[in-house]
Amino acid sequence: AAVCERSSRRLAAMPISEEVRERARVLGIPENDELWAWIPQASLGAPLPEGWADFLDEEGQKAYYHAKTKRLQRTHPMLERFTVMYKKLKDFNDRGGKFESSKKVEAMLFVIMNELLNRCNRELPPVTPELLERCALLFFVSTAEDFKMANIIKVAMADYAEEQYDVMITTQTKLTVQNFVDRVRKEQIRLEVFHKPDATVMCSEYPEKPAVVKNLVTFDFYSLEGFAATHSTGKRRFHETAKVEQTVCSIYPRRLATCEVDNQFYSDEGYRFVLGKHPAMRNKHLKILGGYRCQEYADKRAEVLTEDTLEFLSWEGYFKLFRHKQLAGGMYNYLLTIDEDGYFYRMGQKLPPEETSRLVDKARFLAGGGEWASFTDDMHDAYWYNLRDKVVTKTNPYFSY
Repeated sequence: AAVCERSSRRLAAMPISEEVRERARVLGIPENDELWAWIPQASLGAPLPEGWADFLDEEGQKAYYHAKTKRLQRTHPMLERFTVMYKKLKDFNDRGGKFESSKKVEAMLFVIMNELLNRCNRELPPVTPELLERCALLFFVSTAEDFKMANIIKVAMADYAEEQYDVMITTQTKLTVQNFVDRVRKEQIRLEVFHKPDATVMCSEYPEKPAVVKNLVTFDFYSLEGFAATHSTGKRRFHETAKVEQTVCSIYPRRLATCEVDNQFYSDEGYRFVLGKHPAMRNKHLKILGGYRCQEYADKRAEVLTEDTLEFLSWEGYFKLFRHKQLAGGMYNYLLTIDEDGYFYRMGQKLPPEETSRLVDKARFLAGGGEWASFTDDMHDAYWYNLRDKVVTKTNPYFSY
């Protein structure tokens, strides 16, 4: 315990630079609040999101423009996402852990990590649902809502326990958690900031409808209905306009579409909603906008789906994991290939749309971090913990998904 306290004091005592303080003010974060200083620190040098460009306006100030959606603003669009992440995490902390200092957070984290290592020393599986829940609270993550981040923390805890246990056994090095903290925060930023899509541009006249055009005189955005209601008469009839390019969900118009079925566009949530109403839609070809992405190399297109583990992989990602898993258990032996149009093949035979839809649904659900997290009990038997409902089952719930 004394080791934990000294280490946490050292980590919490790191001074906040003037550059970080200035960025905190821009993000709306109290500049002297060391609990949140890692967010403005991480935002320094943030790149522009895809599709955005910067330029100097007529007043010599930097501005940002998105060519497809016609957004024009002076605020760096990536910094807006950092602010949204801060508000989300702070809101959960205000409702849950109510932590006020990084010193307390880090001290409690040391306690959890010592428990992980003690379980390793007793040859028990290191991570339990109770330890995961306690750890997630220290990163301001709601396990009942943010399944993907909860699963990421679980994996990071297991990796940390294995790595630190080996180091402590061989070198007698004192426990440190900074690398673990950095890893989890990096994943939070990746999911909540860098991989977060832009919000849908909505109509100024009818806020529930997505915009399709921008008035270049008033700089307002309009849906077709909003444009017709405001530009059919008067001076606005002669205003110059520009097309807004965005593909939105036909069920939930505030969400961008991720897939297309029978010339209709859906977000993941919209697609599942329609499937529940019309199961026969599985007989239609499901096209993922932008194609399937490799889970090992996110910048590469997925060329195969592994039937035994349900992972989307490029050939490069497949061979990397095949070599690793073959040593541990001989997985990745059953493959479906994926062509550029999103059709799946088993040994050269095209799969029917319904079978493809069910496989893709399950694989994308698992990749997104499902509500069931797998654990191993002290008798080394597998079980599953429901992150939302906090219940346990010995039967794999994904078999029936």
